[in-house]
Amino acid sequence: MRTTIWISMIAVALAGAGCKKKDDATKAMDRAERSAEKAQEGVTGQAKDVYREEKDQAKDEAEVTKKQGELSAAETEFAQARERYTVAAKQRLANLDAKIQEIEHKPGAQAKDAAAQLRPQRDEIARKLDAIGSQAQAGWDAFKKDVDDELDKLEKAVNDALHK
Repeated sequence: MRTTIWISMIAVALAGAGCKKKDDATKAMDRAERSAEKAQEGVTGQAKDVYREEKDQAKDEAEVTKKQGELSAAETEFAQARERYTVAAKQRLANLDAKIQEIEHKPGAQAKDAAAQLRPQRDEIARKLDAIGSQAQAGWDAFKKDVDDELDKLEKAVNDALHK
């Protein structure tokens, strides 16, 4: 009987020890599960942040592309305006050339002297018009005003010389 009691006691002790290990394993598993849930929440949060950043970046890139298109259109428009101005200014210059030649063909030394004084002014304007392609957009208005003013002065001088 003693043996039976001892065996019973050992069985109860072993069963209790086995249950305790199972409780420790369950607790460890619960802790691991909570840790995994927290990690998953962190990953989900990070994924949302990355998605938002990518969305913002795509929006920024679209805005940059739009602005580049607008800049390209403005540059094209400026080049066309500069070309139209060049054509108009050269036409004015050609008209002045014809008038200067008319002055040169007038009789008398005074007409020839007037034409000789007008020719360098005309040549200076022509040089400026030849350099128009290198004129930057930033200084365009000042350049255009300068050329217009010089053309106006030359036209006045040519007309005055013609009518003398």
